Amino acid sequence: MSNPYPAGRNALYRLYDSKGVLLYVGISCYPNERLKEHAGDKPWWHHVARHEISWLDSREEALMAEAKAMVEERPLYNGYHHLGRGWPQKARKYDDTAERAAVHEGMRSALERGGYKPGTYLQAAAVGRQFGVSASIAFHALHELVDAGVLIWRQRRFMVPR
Repeated sequence: MSNPYPAGRNALYRLYDSKGVLLYVGISCYPNERLKEHAGDKPWWHHVARHEISWLDSREEALMAEAKAMVEERPLYNGYHHLGRGWPQKARKYDDTAERAAVHEGMRSALERGGYKPGTYLQAAAVGRQFGVSASIAFHALHELVDAGVLIWRQRRFMVPR
């Protein structure tokens, strides 16, 4: 079996909110691509105001630096799934209830007013930007609208009914 990680340098990245609170620490050979992945799947992503990237010479060095940063700096959204059973902190679950409800109600209202033409496809990332939330929160809110019969889920996309 081949090594899935390219040999050489690895990045240690830190994600901060606007007040400088450390939200998350991670490592990647391709940090810019990894940040794009986080933007799509982390419900707390819209709180990220800045990131820092430090390059290390090997994956092993990056893993050690990541573990040290998690223990010493206590990022909000890293948890024991990163370091195993001995890690004393569970990953904090981000409560998106209010944000999801705001997107749900805002989109329902816009659809009822005819704000979107029938047949229009909606992208979670664009809706998230419109409401100032992450794409994952918008995605879940749009799925709630599908469940309520307000939107249609067609070919893995959200569509305004005709």
